[in-house]
Parts: sequence; C-alpha cells; structure tokens
Amino acid sequence: MARTIEEIFQAIQADAATRAELAGLSNSSTGLSRLWAYVAATAGWTLETFWDRFRLDVDTLVARAPVGTPNWYADKALLWQAGDTLQVIDNVVSYPATATGAKLVTRATAKENAQTGRLFIKVAKDGATAGTLAALSNAELVQLRGYFDRIRFAGTRLEVVSREADRLQLMGEVYYDALLDVASVQTAVRTALLGYLGQLEFDGQVFVAKLQDAIQAVPGVRDVLLSRVAARVGQVAPVVFARVYETAAGYIVEEDLPGQSFTDTLTFLPYANG
Repeated sequence: MARTIEEIFQAIQADAATRAELAGLSNSSTGLSRLWAYVAATAGWTLETFWDRFRLDVDTLVARAPVGTPNWYADKALLWQAGDTLQVIDNVVSYPATATGAKLVTRATAKENAQTGRLFIKVAKDGATAGTLAALSNAELVQLRGYFDRIRFAGTRLEVVSREADRLQLMGEVYYDALLDVASVQTAVRTALLGYLGQLEFDGQVFVAKLQDAIQAVPGVRDVLLSRVAARVGQVAPVVFARVYETAAGYIVEEDLPGQSFTDTLTFLPYANG
C-alpha cells in the first residue's frame, strides 16, 4: 500500500539527518533541500500509487484466470445454472447476463485420485426439508457433466457424481438416570445424533468417538457403549467401522430402513447408581 507524501518526506528527512555530508544544508521550512525532499516525496507517492493500481489490475486478472485446481472445480460446480447455455468471451467461459437458470448445487468437493489420475467431483443440492441435502436428478446430473465437459482443462479426466445420503446404523447401550422418563431420553439422544450428523462438513468424516460424545452430552445420560457402528451406501451391504468413516455421498443421515432408527437399535438401560 502506498505511503502518504508526509510519510515519505519524513523518511527522507530522517535519512538525510544521518548523513554527515548533508549536515551543512539548511533545514528551514523555506530551505532548498527541504523543498527538494518534498518534491521527491511527491514523486515517490505518485510512483507507489501507480504500483498499487497496477497490482490491483494484475490481481483482478489472476482472479479471473482459470487455475484448474480441485478447489476451482468445486467452486465452478456451485456456479452451474440448470438449463442455461454457456458462451465464450475473451477466452472466458461464462453464462450470458440474461441467463436465469437456477444454481442447484449447494455443496461440492473435488479430490484427485493419485492412482487413476481422475478428478472426483462430488455434489449435492438442498433437500425438500430445510437443512437437508439431496442428490441431483439424473437429468440434472447429465447437464452438470455437460457443463464440466465445456469448462474443464484439456486432458483432465473428471468423474462427477451426486448420490443419495449414506445411512448410519448404530447398535449399543445407553445408560440413563433412572429417575428420568426413558422416552424423553430417547428423543434427546436421537436429536443429539442428528445434530452431529447435520453439522458435518460436506464430504466430511464420521468419528465414532464424536458420536459417543454427542450421546453423553445429553442431560441424564450416564454412559454409552456402542457395539456396532456401520454405514450403508445405496443397496450395498453396510460397512462396519471402528473409528472413522468417510462419507461416500458427502453427507449422511440416520438409517431409514424399518426397525433401524437410532431409537430402535440403541438399547436404553436405567442407571440406578447415581
């Protein structure tokens, strides 16, 4: 950032005061040396101001330039507009100013697979209920893939997916204060678990320890022992995990198979010793 004229002038004066060869010059307000110092300060301020403006122009150009990083692809997924066509102006691919298509994608991540060399892009849209996520429809996914075919860097192999939520299955025992109503405790535990899942970052990980923490934070819960923690993706057999699970869809919800909800599979036992 450019210094003010006064800051530059004072710097010149301070430097001049350290030079023995300049000791004989008058430092009066009308002295010639002081005048030249002010002229130099003004010229320096002008130059530094030009540098600032030039840097701003360069930063603007750099910001507009496609960089092709995974984060760039994830950001571009959020800018996709359903049903709109792209245009190319000055080698920049964008939508016309009159485009009105909805930006359906609200969550996106992109990761490169070192073994296959593919860039894996995972997306989701807002669900019908506030605070939930959902997969794109087949037609929407076709459009999104076509969009990436237009904007991708040459030679980049992409895999774009949008999946229904993973399902979390829990089995175990929850020990609660025997003085409390078990139904109220069950509801509070389920709410706590749903809250933990809901606050996960997109494409985040589920930690068994944090599931236990969420349960134990419920008032009245004295102890918890999770005997089986698993996640299901589509119709594939559930994957049991002991410490951490990386979501396949990018988000995860409670198992919705009959008899598999958290309150169905967690056993609530009264803890009578305190």
